Amino acid sequence: MKYDFTQYVSKDSVMTLNGKNKLEVLDSMISRAADLTKLDRDTIFRLVWKREQMMTTGVGGMLALPHIRVNDILHPYVLIGVCENEITDYQGQDDKPVRVIVFTIAPDEDQEAYLQLLSGISRRFRNAEIIDQLIDSVGNTVSMYELVTAEA
Repeated sequence: MKYDFTQYVSKDSVMTLNGKNKLEVLDSMISRAADLTKLDRDTIFRLVWKREQMMTTGVGGMLALPHIRVNDILHPYVLIGVCENEITDYQGQDDKPVRVIVFTIAPDEDQEAYLQLLSGISRRFRNAEIIDQLIDSVGNTVSMYELVTAEA
């Protein structure tokens, strides 16, 4: 069964990232996540960096999939950031730069739903064609949103 993560993507959760390194791009995404979720920005920041210290979320193929779970939200939020610059210090598993970051914040309760959500995201974004199209659309968040939410 394919899990449809796109129901948790909004036009406000798709963004162009102007940062030059991992800290800058994740910091931009964390700020947007705090705005969308109404969660404390510092809490999100700490959870993201705690997760990154366990193991990089740079999965290869120019893609990073940071993800955290929190108590105080009712549904997941999925943010998509496309970097204008190659993020060379992201430490992707293939040692290549990151250009697309899909950041997931999910409620802490349902482990099975969480794993299905991450699996659906991974399945969609492991497609090199979608990554290339997103990079080609950098700066045009409407086009990026349409690419992400189009039927696969």
